[in-house]
Amino acid sequence: MEVKFSQKYFINPAFEYGIRSYISYKNGEGYQRLHTFEMYVIKALTIIYGEKAILLPYKIDNEKAFKCNLLIYDFKESEVNTFIDNMNSYYEFLKNYKEGVKVTGLIAEIEKSLLKMIMKRNKRKEFTPEEIREFDKIFTPNDGDLKKLKSIISSDKELILRTWTNDKIQITNTQLGLMAVNASLLHPSVYQKYGFDIRNVASLSEEEIMDINRKIKEEELIKTSRISTPLRNKKKFAYGFVNVLLILSVIGTAAAVTFFLLTK
Repeated sequence: MEVKFSQKYFINPAFEYGIRSYISYKNGEGYQRLHTFEMYVIKALTIIYGEKAILLPYKIDNEKAFKCNLLIYDFKESEVNTFIDNMNSYYEFLKNYKEGVKVTGLIAEIEKSLLKMIMKRNKRKEFTPEEIREFDKIFTPNDGDLKKLKSIISSDKELILRTWTNDKIQITNTQLGLMAVNASLLHPSVYQKYGFDIRNVASLSEEEIMDINRKIKEEELIKTSRISTPLRNKKKFAYGFVNVLLILSVIGTAAAVTFFLLTK
């Protein structure tokens, strides 16, 4: 009598192949193009939650830890379960794929879950411009295998395009809105003119902000008076705040949420 052994998958086949493909992608190795979408889903999760929160539970085969990590930014357990079920349904569709058949709504539902995770995470911890550009490649790819795959099997591309575009605007406006609370801040373009990012200036103390503003206004007054005296040693002007910004950056990194419940 022949004994058949079933393959053990982490969570379900979509996550198994997605994580495997992502690890190969990160290592500069080839991966099965059939699992391009799952790979990009995992990539999105690593940006939202951090690689450790996604890959370490896989490496130690702790499914409970993986699911718990998806709850870090107030994503509901029911939403996590729906997301996982939709990923499994996508794998089943792919396994039984017939040419010309589109997966109505399923890819959009998975990506809407990712977008909801992004918005919840942004309330607690902002994304960098580089991370936002990576999301652009995932939700609105201009070329490559993901664009081809979506064009073949997805029927809701425009929905995700509109949703991500609106979410991205909201993320940007939220960040600017938080900074606008401080009435001492000048217009972003003024700081940019002198080599400063308003987001970095906004994180300084009131005294430091006022000192920067004072020096900028002095320089503007000089220009208005048509005196061609450059801002006295711009590098020296900025130098006093570089260490402050560096410290803030280190503190921000150290404050990242550590994933939990790794015990089986």
